[in-house]
Amino acid sequence: MLLLAAGALAVSAGLTGGTHARTLTSAQRYAAFDWMAHWYPMAWTRDLPVDRPTRVTLFDDDYAVVLRSDGQPPLALRDACPHRLAALSEGRLTEQGFLQCAYHGWAFDDSGACKAIPQLPAGGSLASACTRAATAVVSQGILWLHPAPRGTAPLPEVPRVPEMDDDRYKWSPAVRDLPIDYSLLVENILDPDHGLFAHQLPAFDLYSASPDAPQRVTVRAVEDEAEDEAAAFAIESRVAAWAKLTRRQAESAGSTAVRTAYAAASADTPQLEASSTFRPPAVIVSCRRDGAGASSFLTCFFLSPTGVGRTRFMAAGGGRGPP
Repeated sequence: MLLLAAGALAVSAGLTGGTHARTLTSAQRYAAFDWMAHWYPMAWTRDLPVDRPTRVTLFDDDYAVVLRSDGQPPLALRDACPHRLAALSEGRLTEQGFLQCAYHGWAFDDSGACKAIPQLPAGGSLASACTRAATAVVSQGILWLHPAPRGTAPLPEVPRVPEMDDDRYKWSPAVRDLPIDYSLLVENILDPDHGLFAHQLPAFDLYSASPDAPQRVTVRAVEDEAEDEAAAFAIESRVAAWAKLTRRQAESAGSTAVRTAYAAASADTPQLEASSTFRPPAVIVSCRRDGAGASSFLTCFFLSPTGVGRTRFMAAGGGRGPP
């Protein structure tokens, strides 16, 4: 799925790092990838109301999620009351912390158990009247959802971007729901050659490759005590962060406009390295790093396959200010 710039490509074959990497080949790891065993970003928490349900969607399944003001983890239930299939996201959070259906008042706790049916004597309930619950957490300003049934253990760690914990960086989050298949969107984000033409932005050229600046791609294991050996890997591309296509155009065309674009795209010092890292299924980070691995600006993408031909696209640009 990692479709990067055309041109010279130096690929480091196989997985690197960790005992898991030594027991599985790349092909085996890809084949064993379980889409239902990972965290998915659902929303920026700044966009969610507190103590009120919101509908989110993953793999064509709707969930009612609630950010709670009492410090408890977010509630996440299948967005359908088992009584008459009314949307629980249209309901309300009760004083007891239950999600109450707006149709007949049935109420459910965060495990999906039915805790109250008003029509029964003394507010009784039915043990069989439960709904499916998932696990949700908040991390780095994002509400993440794991589609495995609540109580499944152990769950993997939520993916993190280290720079998002650094107070020196200022972030500008965005979100769009796109009528585009998830696989096409991943390919698009990881394809720098389209940026010069589709977006008319010379800076994309810093991530492209050429015969004298080959792109190096590695696949490495992501170690996590809670994950099995087939669970996690990351794909990373690296290339010298200087202009290639615009440089070649400038040299052949002699256009003033093209030379100006080349100069702008080549403003960074040549020792910077442009990298894009994809940790399937949800996180892509693109940036230019110096020899010490530091970056002054990152673009982070958080993707969720909401359904067939539909993807939630969340992004954040982060710039580091002065010390």
